[in-house]
Amino acid sequence: MPQADSTIRTINRVCDILNCFSSRITRLTLTEISNKVGIPKSTTHRLLEALRSQGFVNYDTHSRKFQLGYQLIRWGTDAQAGVDVRNISLPFLRELTDITGETSILSIRNGYSGFCLEMIESPHPMRLSLRVGQPLPLHAGSSSKILWAFLPEIEIDDILSRIELLRMMDRTITDPILMKDELKTIRERGYARSFEETDKDAMGISAPVYDHQMKLVAGVGVIAPVTRVTDEVETKMIEQVLHTSRMISKLMGAPNQ
Repeated sequence: MPQADSTIRTINRVCDILNCFSSRITRLTLTEISNKVGIPKSTTHRLLEALRSQGFVNYDTHSRKFQLGYQLIRWGTDAQAGVDVRNISLPFLRELTDITGETSILSIRNGYSGFCLEMIESPHPMRLSLRVGQPLPLHAGSSSKILWAFLPEIEIDDILSRIELLRMMDRTITDPILMKDELKTIRERGYARSFEETDKDAMGISAPVYDHQMKLVAGVGVIAPVTRVTDEVETKMIEQVLHTSRMISKLMGAPNQ
């Protein structure tokens, strides 16, 4: 077979593998993928390993299933046209950082992880920051918990049954019952907060962003060193984060925002 034809066949197979996943089918085993694309498991495994090395798929050793990876978020962000949450949110993130003086974050969920979609860093020499595209554990940190708390109850329970509540700091919630209580509290007050759940001396406040169907599409918030946040500062941060989430949601088409 000519080299060009072989390359095209490989590209088509890679695309077929990625197209196995959807919003309804987020995790698949090697056998399931192999059956869907109709190629041998050995070839499928080799292609999946290449995709995993580049961040296009992730592999969960516990469930032995693959899911789409963070690299596709970066590509997807560049490919999006017209109305999208990142482009709409950018000026509001800049304003949020200008007003609070702290790093602002836009986060989204992909499967059983959160991801930092966009970030505006604090101007302070001592500041907290994340990498765009950085995976975030759903059970720790306000930017992640906000993506979990406002899902339908059946999805909340599904995630709770599938992810491991790993302890990252002393204040990380690792008990499933306490986690459900925390998510309920977040829904009731309308925002998530965290203090040293993922990193020492780190706190965060986040609120939900909705689209025209009132479907949760993202979380917006701020992260800051605990030493810089008094009770009064935190109250003002909460007010500003909630205001920012309402403004972004309104432009995303959410009613009554």
